[in-house]
Amino acid sequence: MAVLSKTVEVGADAASIMAIVGDFEAYPEWNEPVKGAWVLARYDDGRPSQLRLDTVVQGVEGTYIQAVYYPRANQIQTVMQQGELFAKQEQLFSVVATGASSLLTVDVDVEPSMPVPAPMVKMLLNNVLDQLAENLKLRSEQLAAG
Repeated sequence: MAVLSKTVEVGADAASIMAIVGDFEAYPEWNEPVKGAWVLARYDDGRPSQLRLDTVVQGVEGTYIQAVYYPRANQIQTVMQQGELFAKQEQLFSVVATGASSLLTVDVDVEPSMPVPAPMVKMLLNNVLDQLAENLKLRSEQLAAG
């Protein structure tokens, strides 16, 4: 499946957005599909290197073990190591400062582990991507407003 991408303008600085993306254990507070998030391992600098995420998406429960990478100062990438519904699941969060606001881009690449028509996968993935980007935008702007 091709990578799907969503970019939104966020009324918050890039560092604040990256801090929210990197605070995985707080995901259940603002990202409704995530019911639990735990850091399983950390790099020497303290940043998470492996996560467990428990989710419910459209009534389907899932548990995922994710590796976490930091390709650039303005990027966080998660790569599924173990999970029920996907053979592949990768996300890349990128933030670019644009003055008083920032551009947040979320790229997602998934391959379902079961046969699902490509248009259905794309539609479901677009819905999840839209919700994730909008929830992250809302959380960032709420925290920036104090």
